[in-house]
Amino acid sequence: MLLFRAIFLAVFFTALTLSVRAEEAPAPDVRIVIDISGSMKETDPENLRRPALNLLTELLPEGARAGVWTFGRYVNMLVPLGAVDEAWRQKARAASGDISSVGLNTNLVEALDKALYEATQNSQFDQTVILLTDGRIDMDTSGGAPDTPANTAARERLISAVLPEYMSKNVRIHTLALSDAADINMLGQLAMETDGLALKAHTNDELMPAFLKAFDRAVPSEQVPLVGNTFNIDPSVNEFTALIFRAASSKPTELVSPSGVRISQDSAATSPDVRWHHDLNFDLITVKSPESGEWTADADVAPDSRVQILSDLKLKVSGLPGSLFSGVPVQLEMSLENEGETVDEETILQLTDVSLQVTAPDGRTGSKLLSDPESLPVDGIFRETLSRLNQPGEYRLEIRAQGRTFERKQVLTATLAEPMRVDVTPDVGQQILNVRVYPQSDLVDTALSRVISRISSPDGSSVINAMEYSEGSGAWELALVADKGPGSYEVMLNIRGVSASGKTFKSKPESIPVIFPLVSEVSTPVTESPDPEPVNEEVSEPDVRVGQPAVEDAPEPTVSETAAAQPDSSEEAPAEPEVVPVSDEIVPDLAARYSEQSVVEEVGPEEELGVAWWVYVLLGVANLALLGGLAWWWLARRKGKSESAEDVAAREALDLETGQLDDADLDSADFDNFDGAEEEEIPAAEEESKVTASMGGDTDMGSPEPAADAADSADEDDDWGEFDLPDDKKE
Repeated sequence: MLLFRAIFLAVFFTALTLSVRAEEAPAPDVRIVIDISGSMKETDPENLRRPALNLLTELLPEGARAGVWTFGRYVNMLVPLGAVDEAWRQKARAASGDISSVGLNTNLVEALDKALYEATQNSQFDQTVILLTDGRIDMDTSGGAPDTPANTAARERLISAVLPEYMSKNVRIHTLALSDAADINMLGQLAMETDGLALKAHTNDELMPAFLKAFDRAVPSEQVPLVGNTFNIDPSVNEFTALIFRAASSKPTELVSPSGVRISQDSAATSPDVRWHHDLNFDLITVKSPESGEWTADADVAPDSRVQILSDLKLKVSGLPGSLFSGVPVQLEMSLENEGETVDEETILQLTDVSLQVTAPDGRTGSKLLSDPESLPVDGIFRETLSRLNQPGEYRLEIRAQGRTFERKQVLTATLAEPMRVDVTPDVGQQILNVRVYPQSDLVDTALSRVISRISSPDGSSVINAMEYSEGSGAWELALVADKGPGSYEVMLNIRGVSASGKTFKSKPESIPVIFPLVSEVSTPVTESPDPEPVNEEVSEPDVRVGQPAVEDAPEPTVSETAAAQPDSSEEAPAEPEVVPVSDEIVPDLAARYSEQSVVEEVGPEEELGVAWWVYVLLGVANLALLGGLAWWWLARRKGKSESAEDVAAREALDLETGQLDDADLDSADFDNFDGAEEEEIPAAEEESKVTASMGGDTDMGSPEPAADAADSADEDDDWGEFDLPDDKKE
């Protein structure tokens, strides 16, 4: 029986006749654009751009197409665009020595324009540009000042001519900033517009790993796990390439085969099946027709090392865009392919574990086993929805498929960058919470973009408003007041943006909780002792917090009252507390939205501003009685009712203050709208002028009286209405 099972599996791994034919992926077309301006002497003093180019040169597969451009004031095609083979690699290795830091300007726009050479809309290649720069558009002697005539003209050309060409020809741009002086907003917008990555290397040591992240999106690589110094090669692998980053002062790298044969750089020179590239801090070893079994890298292996393979058995991953937006779900699809066919045979899938690990920008990780032997996908495609990605930065996804005789791995990066910034400022004096949404880049079309707010009130009603854009502040504005009385309010935002080149994006930032009345945090007075000890005085800024309980200020005593209250000179008089003015202009930290709201510091009986202790006792007894009555009523009403699936999901929602993601992060949830139905698409740019349905009216959901200028019910219009256009754009 066991023999029969083994033969059965072997047959299906070599020829899966009942599988569905998979669509063959197009060959990659990678254009590498490298900044050689003079400032790179400081940001890349070791000129790691040379080994980084060599690394990508060696990793590019046969059959791909690639080219290299450099730019300062002028743009140079360093390596002509052509098919990747050994001759092309030799040209690229030789040309890497010409990379320097001598350019006087940063002609970024012209470089991107030149890199479109032979790019076409219906190309047979998957076209990508990897752009490395440490600066911003700089066409004169201003050092990149954005408002000079030369730089303004270049920027306008980028927006109106060059970027639309990239979008129309389906060419992605992965940007890599190597300096804080780089125009991060512009580079991020270029990536977002073309569904690329927006990466940043904070030091030149991070340059190589960042290059690899961009390369992995341009050329997704099949890998086997490298655990410590070992990796397993199964019989289906035709070739592997081991990228071994060496630690400082490392001994020479060697590979040890399962049979004990040692392969070194010297022995590789005489072997037709081994290609060895030795560089500044890494070795790249390609072995054809490798021996099956466990291999060992005899080296001081540093992070980011990997083993890529060529095999008929592949792990296919799709659905992960390069640019993510908060609140917008990501639909992943993962499957095994054998000789180009999707593996859907139940016997094989039952013996394969498919797992997903997500690492958030703050370092939190979460893993989930996607395969269930009792519930396998009929078509062989495992599907997973990532619905809680809302933290700006890089997300790392590692997908693994582990069978009884093989392992496959893919590591992909995506970046989440908010084109809009939310700012919240409480005005305690006026009892107004000012919410403003600022575009992060001048590439955002403020005339066509829309920001909608949904305000939930203490009485359970919800009102939807279109926030107005103010030219004066350069932001969409909302002034929230407690029109439903004191209590807890919540503001949810729905952003649907349009860029200057016509790209649309959607985002739903985290909700903003607030408790009215707004109050200031008041510090407890400190009584000075007659003979104070010398201390290090530290003055803290007063703070204003959204959601604080109200604290009434004591009335200021008159002169006569002060004199009457003056103690006898023989008694020791305590010093009067210093009154600290409280500013209402301090903005609360929106990064702490998930934190529990702060509570005013408790004070002792002697510091309670003259209120008798028995008043608090009576208030406490009354509150306990009220709470007890409410609890009895609620339990009686709920008696006999079971907890719904929605309640369970809400109760088990992720605590984002912990250091680990859980399965809730990887489960399906509808973040695309607030009402549980699918969201309508934004009209195409050429159709937007025909949109006449108004989204600007308020919709009061559940309140006793409808708001003024009410539009259609939000239950019927689950995207809070269509976009309405400015008057000058309507027909």
